[in-house]
Amino acid sequence: MQSKMSGKPLNRYGVISRLIQDVRLLIPLIKDYWTGRYRQVRPISVAAFLFTVVYVLCPFDIILDFIPGLGQIDDAVVLALCLYLLEKDIQKYREWRMQKSSSS
Repeated sequence: MQSKMSGKPLNRYGVISRLIQDVRLLIPLIKDYWTGRYRQVRPISVAAFLFTVVYVLCPFDIILDFIPGLGQIDDAVVLALCLYLLEKDIQKYREWRMQKSSSS
């Protein structure tokens, strides 16, 4: 399997590493979006993020959270789908931050 962005082969650890990097970059993206410093985020991405936050925090899930081991699977799937939808916006934000830091 190859990455859509780099064209390099992905192994299991590469996917996990990229996922961790995306989650770490998501927090500053939210902060910059909230403060108005960065607004180049698609409306579908904002909606997906808001839905994910509500779904994960809501006690009513497809699989109830009190079931050990199984209860968090649906939350993890929704979170993974959200990150998949946000991937393009996260990549654009990463490039914006790199340009911003190189021009400073």
